[in-house]
Amino acid sequence: MSDKNLDNLIINLNDEIERKCFEIKQKRKERALKLFFMISCVMFITVPFLLTLVGINIITLSIPILLFLSLSLFILSPIILNNDLGGIVE
Repeated sequence: MSDKNLDNLIINLNDEIERKCFEIKQKRKERALKLFFMISCVMFITVPFLLTLVGINIITLSIPILLFLSLSLFILSPIILNNDLGGIVE
């Protein structure tokens, strides 16, 4: 009988374990996004400053960057609009 109780306990806790694992993954993802945001902010401030010190015109660099961003948006827009991230949906 103890094996039966143990099996029932494992079955009952399986959903809770999956939910907790999902929460941990979400926290890791949020932490990574926060770090990415902080690095982006620092680079947004420092890169133009360094370019100005070196003497490179920002406008000449912005044209290829804008072309790259627009091409990336055009290529990745189906993925962004689909928004199919997968995972557990409650």
